[in-house]
Amino acid sequence: MAPLNVLLCLSVFVSGCLTFSCGQRVLDEDLDSAYRGILKIRTQLGNTTLAALAQFILPKISDPTQILEAVAISGTKDALATIKPSIEDEFKALLREYGVSYEVYTDDYREMIEKHLRENLRLVEDDKVGEFNFARYHPYDEILQYLKDTAEKYPNLATVVNVAHTFEGRRIVAMKIGVAKDTPKRAVWIDAGIHAREWIAPATTLYFIQQLVTRYGHDQTVTDLLEKLDWYILPVMNVDGYIYSWSHPARRLWRKSTAFYNSMCEDRNSDTTSSCTCTEDDLDRNCTCPDTTTVQNCTCLGVDLNRNWDAEWGGPGASPDPCSDIYHGRSPVSEPEVKGVSEFILQRRGAIQAYLSLHSYGQLWMYPYGYNATKTPTDIKEHVKLSEIATAAIRRVNGKQYRHGRATDVLFEAAGCSDDWAYDKAGIVHSYTIELRDTWEYGFLLPPDQILPTAQEVFPAFIQVRVQP
Repeated sequence: MAPLNVLLCLSVFVSGCLTFSCGQRVLDEDLDSAYRGILKIRTQLGNTTLAALAQFILPKISDPTQILEAVAISGTKDALATIKPSIEDEFKALLREYGVSYEVYTDDYREMIEKHLRENLRLVEDDKVGEFNFARYHPYDEILQYLKDTAEKYPNLATVVNVAHTFEGRRIVAMKIGVAKDTPKRAVWIDAGIHAREWIAPATTLYFIQQLVTRYGHDQTVTDLLEKLDWYILPVMNVDGYIYSWSHPARRLWRKSTAFYNSMCEDRNSDTTSSCTCTEDDLDRNCTCPDTTTVQNCTCLGVDLNRNWDAEWGGPGASPDPCSDIYHGRSPVSEPEVKGVSEFILQRRGAIQAYLSLHSYGQLWMYPYGYNATKTPTDIKEHVKLSEIATAAIRRVNGKQYRHGRATDVLFEAAGCSDDWAYDKAGIVHSYTIELRDTWEYGFLLPPDQILPTAQEVFPAFIQVRVQP
């Protein structure tokens, strides 16, 4: 069997996505060394919360970049931390210090990633000419083509709209779906893919688009929705990061954008007086000082786009360290992706009355606030009411339980997030973040055979969004 990096590049080539430039842009990365020894530690928190874990334990880790993730396990009081082996002893000692019991699972992430990607590649063989396969994950060029094809097939319902451009100059596009009216219409905004590795989120939005355009005229509920509302659906906000996560198996779990600024080097080397210069064309940029010596810790890419919004930017749950997975960027709305999307939404302020952002994983339906555990939104009764309706609709399809609540209650504090910005700055009352499947077994590597069940159970919840006149 061919090495997986060859298979992945072959998949990209077959699908026509030559922008990956597999031979040039893929580093000589070793999947085995990248993920060898990764540990999953399930903590039994008891009366403690994940917020407490995030507040008291995680910040004490000497190198927080070695923490790959920390998530709540839906339906329990447990949390799951995925860490690199270099901090195993330190992490366990802190758990013991705070009286937190735990279990350790050693997963072969190399094998998990290979299996995940091979399963998806195998499904390419099931593609039928002229039909989009919603049961597998798609690279970005195929997503763009699907949006274009849908707009051409349903010209009276669907339009591809340009929203913004990425750090690397790629287009960020959304699909606008609705029946044209002479008078202004209210609207719902749905975005996904703000974190590169969360492939299930873009896949779910594509199913939503298909359901809306094909059910119009046949399903009275959908017909009424498209008559009364415009739906803006943006499948991939973090386009650069999403493409990066497809470019090599060792990058499958990439989270951030691929932005790189000289100031990121300065942030890591505040004691140096020399400035750094970076090559512009190399995605995997090295930052070098005038003496041509690579600056230590100066090769980190990317900004966490869901920590860059102007919502208590720089607060809890975000990091000033460019090498952190939750690096908040240089300033609020410093990233072109966030700037472009926020401007697009603000230009339609008053029209867009619901904001829904899809993520994975955890099976959570969350509303503001995420940046302050002591702050309660004035519209919390509305949030609770709709969240109860939505999670009940999800449960009726496949029996999956989605917890709902303020982000700080069901997850942990995180500043600079899009749903808090939508609520505070764009004035959108119904602002929600939805963490899709699963709870912890597969995490970001959700098998392709769970794409349709995930989308099918969430779609009825999304059409429960009723925007009041």
